[in-house]
This record gives sequence, structure tokens and C-alpha cells, in this order.
Amino acid sequence: MAKTVIKLTNDDDYDFIVIGIVCQHRDYRLCHELNQLLHINLNKKEDYSVFNNKRMEDHAFSFYEYVNADGDRYNLISNRCSKGVLLPEQKVIDYVLLIRPDKTRIDESELLSNLKNAKVILGVYRLEVLKLKSKDNLLF
Repeated sequence: MAKTVIKLTNDDDYDFIVIGIVCQHRDYRLCHELNQLLHINLNKKEDYSVFNNKRMEDHAFSFYEYVNADGDRYNLISNRCSKGVLLPEQKVIDYVLLIRPDKTRIDESELLSNLKNAKVILGVYRLEVLKLKSKDNLLF
């Protein structure tokens, strides 16, 4: 008798914009620059913790958050910590900017061009969430 495998995925969980940022500055310096550039107010929150199954330990990443009046959520997460990387397949990037729009329509091309003009940012990349192997690390 043949096996039937049913794979359940919920792509609605990954309904956000992911931008990889290359920056040699510390997280608070990048956060200040993003606040000025995007007219937001990212604030430091408790570190974002992810459990690594291979090493059987928690990894803590620097985490900033801002929610505007329309319910749009902005998060800046460091991609590196002393123990490892948040997105192992994206080792080049230093930070991940997650944007979960609620009511506001965000023009991604305009956002990327604004970020590229920042003095402290060396590179900006639009990441396809569903193509990332470690996409579950971005769910919180």
C-alpha cells in the first residue's frame, strides 16, 4: 500500500516584509539611523531567543520594536550573536528588518531605495521569506 504524506503549511504566518541589512555599526547606531530615516521610533526590547536544536542551547539576538497608530509593526533583529546566526543561510547580513503592515500599504521599492541612501548601511537586500530554510526563526 502506498504512503500518502500530507504537508501542512500556513503561508499566512509569513505575511511580512523581510529586509536584510549589512551594517558594520552597533545595533543602537543602526536603530537611530532607521528611526530618523523612516520616521519611526524603534525601542530596545528583551533579546529575542531562539533554541538551536543542533547545539541544544538558546541563542539571544538583539531586538528592537515599534508599533505605529495603524498597527504596523517594525522589528529590527540582529542576525548574529556570540553563539550563532539567526538566519544561517544569510550569513552575509548583519541585521534583519521585519515589517508587518496592518492597515498601511508599504511601497517596498521606495523603502529599499530610502535604506540604501543611509550613511551607515552598506547593503540592503529584500529576502523572500518562503524561500528561507530557517524562516521559522522569524515567527514570534
